[in-house]
Formats: sequence, C-alpha cells, structure tokens
Amino acid sequence: MQRILVPTDFSPTAEKAFHFALDIATKSKGTVILYHVYTPVESAFIDSEQKRKLYNTQTETNLAKRLQRLAKKVTAHTAAVPVSTVLGRTPIIDNILGFAEHNQVTLIVMGTQGVSGLKKTIIGSVAARIAEKTDIPVLLVPEKFEWKEPEQIVFATNYQKADKQALSMILSLAKIYGAAVTIVHLYKVYAMEKEKEQTDFDTYAYSLQREFSDVKLHFQLLESSSVTETMENLDKKIPYDMMTMVRRKKNFLEKFFIKSFTTNMAYITNRPLLIVPDEEE
Repeated sequence: MQRILVPTDFSPTAEKAFHFALDIATKSKGTVILYHVYTPVESAFIDSEQKRKLYNTQTETNLAKRLQRLAKKVTAHTAAVPVSTVLGRTPIIDNILGFAEHNQVTLIVMGTQGVSGLKKTIIGSVAARIAEKTDIPVLLVPEKFEWKEPEQIVFATNYQKADKQALSMILSLAKIYGAAVTIVHLYKVYAMEKEKEQTDFDTYAYSLQREFSDVKLHFQLLESSSVTETMENLDKKIPYDMMTMVRRKKNFLEKFFIKSFTTNMAYITNRPLLIVPDEEE
C-alpha cells in the first residue's frame, strides 16, 4: 500500500475512491497517483494533422489542469500525502494495466457502480475488467459507499492456496485501521457432510491462526442453500465494513464459460471490496 493508483473519470464515485486511497496513504505513509485516460481526436472532421495535434494538445492541457484541481480539492486536509497527477491515452484498460506494472503500483483503488442481483451484467465496466486482469490488488469502492473507517473486515475464502498471501495484505490494512478480521467460508447444506465441513474448517482455521499467531483472527462457517444469495446478504449475518476475496486465475475453458463471482461481487455490495489476485496458480 505504498504506491496507490487511482484511475478517475471525474465522477463522484471515482472521487470517493480517491478519498479512500488518500486515507490509506496517510496511515501507511504511501503515495497516490491520480490517473486519467482520454481518447485523442483522430477524426477527419478536424481537417488537418496540424489542427488535430493542436486540438489534442489543448485537450491534454485542460485535462491536466482538471486533474490538478481535483487533487488540490480532495487533498486540502491531507497535505502530507504526496499526490501526482498523470494523463494517459487510450486504450484505457491496457493503458492503466501497463502504467501500474511499469510504475511499481502496489494497490489500485477504483470506484464502481452497482446493480441489483448477480444475474445482471455490466458491459464495458472498466473497474471490473481491471480487477479481472491485473496482478495487483484492487480495492473497489461502490457508489453508495459513505465514508467510514473499516472496523470489521470479512475475508471470504474457499480454501485457496493464495489465502495466506492475501491475508498478509488484509492484516496490514486491518492494522492501520485497528480493524478486526473475520474469515468466512460458505458451504451448501448437505446433512451427511456437515461434520466433514466443520472438521475441514477447523483444520484450516487452526493452520491460519498458527501462521499468524501475533493476531487474533475470527472464523465463521456458514451453511447456505445459495452461496450467491448468502453473499448478497452477508452483512445481515456478519456486520462488516469491507469484504476481501481472492481472485482465482482461470484456465481457458473457465474464462470462456464462467463469469467471475469475485468480480461480480463488486456490483452487489455497498461496501468496499478488496480483490487480491492469486499469483500462485
């Protein structure tokens, strides 16, 4: 969390993400890069290459000034955080991913707009596509989120190899906020397998607590007839301020046939969602 990238389209939701990134940077003594990608004009309607170049130059100047005004506005009370503003050119996804990789970004913070229900899809969502492709942790801040320091962080797990790596980052975030961490596993209700589920979960919990012995972790195993519905309403069972999940890498067939449950969670929660990529698979 030492070098945080905040892509912005100047929307109120993106500004919420910027606020959150600044708060993390303040507490972790990090830096923030406020980043905007625009599409230069290449249309023949601007009838000469020289005029197009002049138009694009003026557009870049105006956007750079707008970025600086936004940075000045939001950082008015957080002057201690170094904030740089950068303007990039489309294609937006490749540009953001490339910039983050080449500039050693350790966390991407983005705003996202939600819909009701996992069955609905968002076409062309930049935040979802970034979270799906990048090897950098992404914190998604929903449009309905009202600022509140996270006091309860939920880590939803399916016993993945990357859990320990992800938990290290989650605990770093929890530490700067003094937040508690609850590790949750959901399983579908099959009466004959309840005992085995509990045994597996207890073994997993013991292993993690032993690995992170200097921190008190909380664990909760939840029965669910529908994992999707339970996740949508998880806050009613376990009050939380932030959810974290590992994004598992998929093979070709999985990419073709299966939409990412982790990414879709961004659209059904009104709380921030931290997605940590699985780098081990």
